[in-house]
Amino acid sequence: MTSAIYSYFLYASLGVYAVGLARLFLQKEALGNTRWLTIAFICWPLFMLDEWLRLGAATELAFLYGLSDVFAVIAITCCYRAIKPMLLAFPSARKRLWWPVVITALLQSTVLLIPIEDKQQWLSSSPSGQPLLLWPAYIASLLTGFSVLLIGILITEHIQMYHRHLPEQAVDIKNLKMPRLAGVMGSLVGVAFMSILLVTAATFGFFPVPFWESFHHLMLGSAILIVLLSLTFTRRTSPSPLDYARLDEGKATPYEISNVISKAERYTIGSKAYKKRFLTLTEFCAGADIDPTSLAQALQLTERKNFRRFIFHYRLEYAKNVLLRSDAKLEAVAKRIGVNSEKFLSDYLVKHLDSTTLK
Repeated sequence: MTSAIYSYFLYASLGVYAVGLARLFLQKEALGNTRWLTIAFICWPLFMLDEWLRLGAATELAFLYGLSDVFAVIAITCCYRAIKPMLLAFPSARKRLWWPVVITALLQSTVLLIPIEDKQQWLSSSPSGQPLLLWPAYIASLLTGFSVLLIGILITEHIQMYHRHLPEQAVDIKNLKMPRLAGVMGSLVGVAFMSILLVTAATFGFFPVPFWESFHHLMLGSAILIVLLSLTFTRRTSPSPLDYARLDEGKATPYEISNVISKAERYTIGSKAYKKRFLTLTEFCAGADIDPTSLAQALQLTERKNFRRFIFHYRLEYAKNVLLRSDAKLEAVAKRIGVNSEKFLSDYLVKHLDSTTLK
């Protein structure tokens, strides 16, 4: 890595950071609770502290060397806390989520045992090999990579579960998905894995690159910065009110299923809930006085499968009646029931009419 390219990446990352920070304050009201995201933004420049020391050739501050990696773990943990309320209506605060931070901080403190002269030298050329002797110089970077990888996978799994269960908790799901955030988190996981390989290779002397620490910081720092920037964009989501453990059990008596479905059908017809755009399971169940997980479970155990199909059944019946009893155009009816494509509605109506005829 040449000095010019290295400096360019650092200054470019600072520019992106400034844009993200500005967006955070400008979008603060639209984003809602930004406490965790603000803490994550504060942690990012602290994680990059070693690189600022290298950029400024601040050897007199070498005593600070190696004390900043834990801030990457804090930042991604705060991102997790910021993302979770987008996905779950009742997010739990797991204390064990902070264990990677605690362990990384404790083992990172062993860098204080390294003589100042060695730290000054490593600001110019990173250590390589001798893992038994120089393990304090490697352990924090390794733990940081593993912690970011672990929490990144956890966030990715939560997003995938949210997408998988979205038809069970909302009707118009297209605008409620988060494919870009899922992609960004997937990239972070990949970068964290590569960072672990890089640090491991340097630890055992397989990859004697003088600036492997800078690669490590720039890789993880850039990936985390992209995550932070992506979280400054507002998103419409439908936080799930479902108890996934109960839903997966799939246990309900025929009486419970019949009672819940009947209640849902009465409310749907009485309130004309099928006409409401962007209807969510939370809103529907609050109006119908039904437990969301009980309804999702009952629908799962019947032919209707999920909440989206349940409401769409009534929407299609409504569309069929309007088209048969009036001169309304297909386009107007499609818009009225929240369908953006006439062809989609036409195909759906054909299938719906075929299925009702067969019955």
